Amino acid sequence: MKKVKFAVTHASGLLAEALLQRMAEAGIKSDSIILLDLEQQAGNRLAYGDTYLTVEDQHEYDYEDLTAILLLEPDAELESLLQHADCFVISHFSNKLDQLFFTPELSPPSNLPEQPCAIQLASAELSSLLLVTKVIHNNYQLSSLNVVNVLSSSFYAKSGVDELASQTISLLNSQDVKSAVFPLQLAFNMIPGAPDAEFESQLVSAMQADDMKCSVQNILVAAFHGLSISVSLVVKDKIDLKKLSDLLDEQPGVRLNQQIISPLTDCKKGSEIIITSLHQPQKDANRLQFWIIADSVRNGLIQNYQNMLEILLKS
Repeated sequence: MKKVKFAVTHASGLLAEALLQRMAEAGIKSDSIILLDLEQQAGNRLAYGDTYLTVEDQHEYDYEDLTAILLLEPDAELESLLQHADCFVISHFSNKLDQLFFTPELSPPSNLPEQPCAIQLASAELSSLLLVTKVIHNNYQLSSLNVVNVLSSSFYAKSGVDELASQTISLLNSQDVKSAVFPLQLAFNMIPGAPDAEFESQLVSAMQADDMKCSVQNILVAAFHGLSISVSLVVKDKIDLKKLSDLLDEQPGVRLNQQIISPLTDCKKGSEIIITSLHQPQKDANRLQFWIIADSVRNGLIQNYQNMLEILLKS
């Protein structure tokens, strides 16, 4: 039997740090993990459970005899290198690879292809959204869903966080701002995004709701971490708000809180998403509005990777 082995790219990044902690907690042995990163990070030793692993150059590694490669950040050169990889290549974003969209939290393991391929997992915002909207759809049948994702700089990984910090310092010192990661200056600013047709398609597909009307918009704000999602929806069956609140409270990974909260103050620990400001506009029993508050790394995204790894370990 072939030994299970996972390669983790961009191992020094924010997502990798949280993922490796979860993998160690799940009991995945250190000799099953290969840490990879850019050339300047090669040779560094990173903690994994009660031991340390040495980082290798991800552009020089041979990528042989692997179960899966966890491609944690966009990297055009690396994506080209992995086009013919003889193992699963798993990421949470669109890339150059011919990807299969797979949601391990909703799709049965039997739907995973037998032959290795590139797999795109749901993003942090889609994962967080599905935890809630799937419950509502299963009980009340969604007819329309409007979403606004309020994104922080961490959605551009460590380079986004670093650039926001650099821009902020430059402005405070009356210096010119440089934007290499963001399309515009983000510090002390916000950047509305274009309509997200790919997100809409993935959402409808994951919900298995082909007749649902859906719109998704994004706005990038000058915060280092965190995720907030504004949700406005219409259902076919009237909602009993108390019954729905009880259903959501029973959902693993979901917590209700009607107080004023934020990702920074309320999502520092654990992996739950928080629903707040849950109400029916104009007391209309077929309409619902609420906010989803989450940590953009730990909530949804890390759980998706862990679910995927568990499927591969059992296959």
